[in-house]
Order: sequence, then structure tokens, then C-alpha cells
Amino acid sequence: MRRATGVVLEGVAPFAGTGLAFGLLYNTLFYPRTPVEYLEAGTIGVLLGVGAGLAEQTALGRWLQRGSFLRAVLARTAAYSVLVALMLALVLSIEPASQGTCSYFGCLDEYVRSPQFLRDLLFSTAFVFFAAFAAHVVLLVGTRNFGRLLVGRYRRPRELRATFMFVDIRDSTRLAEELGHERFSALLRDFFAAVSGAIHHAKGEVYQYIGDEVVIVWPGSRAAGQWVSCFNDMRQAVEAERQTFEREYGCVPEFKAGVHTGEAVVTEIGTLQRAHAYHGDVLNTAARIQAKCNEVGFDLLASREALSAVNRQQLEGFVPMGALPLRGKAQPVEVFGLAESKVGRSSAV
Repeated sequence: MRRATGVVLEGVAPFAGTGLAFGLLYNTLFYPRTPVEYLEAGTIGVLLGVGAGLAEQTALGRWLQRGSFLRAVLARTAAYSVLVALMLALVLSIEPASQGTCSYFGCLDEYVRSPQFLRDLLFSTAFVFFAAFAAHVVLLVGTRNFGRLLVGRYRRPRELRATFMFVDIRDSTRLAEELGHERFSALLRDFFAAVSGAIHHAKGEVYQYIGDEVVIVWPGSRAAGQWVSCFNDMRQAVEAERQTFEREYGCVPEFKAGVHTGEAVVTEIGTLQRAHAYHGDVLNTAARIQAKCNEVGFDLLASREALSAVNRQQLEGFVPMGALPLRGKAQPVEVFGLAESKVGRSSAV
């Protein structure tokens, strides 16, 4: 319950902040610049942001995420502009009604017919459009990566310790043949959407989507135990969508993962399109560990290095698999499997 509440609050916070910015800007442009007026405008803005943030946690939010970039921006603009205009109309009619100049509904009708309402509606629409557009641009590169690109943190190559988790759909070849390319692509889209909340909550970053695989990275010391809870939460997220997957695709996607921690070099690359790239043997090792899942019958395998920062309670679920030879590696790597992820079969890639 506490975790679910934390996830909701985390999702609402950016909207509340955007609403606060809206309220303060709105007051600066159209109302007296006094502390009381700013307090009122800021409060209204935060309430609007919280309402929009809560809406994003519902089916409405999932519907607004569907479709093209432009459709998502326009849909959010239309939905939230109406919300903002309605809230302003309801709130701004209170003061004149309290002064006895007209009844509340009379003041509401007068406001809606006034040029002020059109002004507020146009301002709200413009603000929401630019906010939605900016938010979708940030999502293209990731919130944290956008900040790093903005300040040029990795303009020069920089070495750091990072944990990588390679997550791959089981039986992807068979599923692609049974579903066809378009439905299989839709399955991947819905799978990645289902697990995105778990990744975000575990403070992981999506480094790459590669076919039916997602590569998650925890730069620095953020991975301590987070990747274990991330994997478990991803499984719970998929299970929560079981009925949807079965209805849409006739199956529930299963996945396997390999985790390794080591030194990597990260740098900003590209001229036509900027991105951060990680280089180092740690990525190859994590990928090779994941490839061993089918052979040893586990859904999650991790190296000793990855487990070095995991707390004792989380360590209890892992069993030693010994030093396993990995393709492309001269020396075997000591690997551990999560007992709860043990499967009684070997799946095809």
C-alpha cells in the first residue's frame, strides 16, 4: 500500500510542479502581483496539476499515451485545457458571488460569456500545448538523460561504475511466428509499457530497446538492491496485466534477465541525434549472463559483482551456479540464480 501510494505521488509531482508554474505565470500576466494573489493562483495551479496527475494514473492517461507523438500532444492539450478552463470558471466566480453582485451561477454565466474567459481559455491552451510538447520531447531521451544532455555532463568520455540488466522476452521467435510481425510488435509495445513503472520506481534508466530486449542501467551506486526489486516488480506488473495480454494476444509474455556490475565509459555521441553511449566489457558480460538463463533454467542470473551491493535479505533468494563459461570471455564468470525465478523447462530463444 505504501509503495503504491509512493508511485502515485511520484507520478503526480511533475504535474503539480507544472500547475504551480502555470498559476504563477497566469497571475503575473493578468492579476495584481501581490503575495495573496500569487498564493491563490499558485494553489489553483497546484490543484489543477494534481488533478491532471491523478488522471494520468487512470485509463484516461493510458489512452492519452496511445497514438502518434502529435496525437498524444493534441489529446492532452484538449483534455487539460478544458479542465483548466472549467476550474478557472468555477473558482473565479466565487469572489464576485461572495460580494453579492450576482448569484454564483449568475456570476459563472457572466464569466463564461466575457472576453476574460476566452483570454483564459487561449492562455491555458497555449500553456498546456507547450508543456505537453516539452514533456513528450523529454520522454524521447528520458528525464535524467535530458538533464545530462542539457548541462553537457558527458560531453567528454567519463568512466563510472554501473550495473546493467539485460531483459529479454522468452520464446520470442515462436511468439513472432504465431502472432505475426504486427501483433508481436504490439505485444512488445504493451510489455515495455507494463514494466516501465517498475523500472522507474527502481530508479533504473532504459538505456536501449533492442528488438524484444530492453537494457536497463543504474549508473553509480544507485543499483544497490534496486535491480532485484526491479525484476520482481516487473513480473508483478506483467501479472497484473495478465487478462489484457491473454485477451489481446492469447498469451502472457515471460522474460529472463542477466545482471552484471563493472566499469564503463559513458559519453555523448551523435551529430544529427544526440545520445549517451556506454562502452565497456560490463555490457557484453551482462548480455552473455542473460543468454545462460535458458541453459540453466533460471529467469534471473547475476554475477558476484552485481550481488556485492545487495543487502542480506535480498541475497537469501540467490543460489550459486558456479563459474560459468561465457561466449567471448577467456575466463569463466561466477554466477548466481534467483531461486524464485527457477523454471522447470528450457525455452527457445
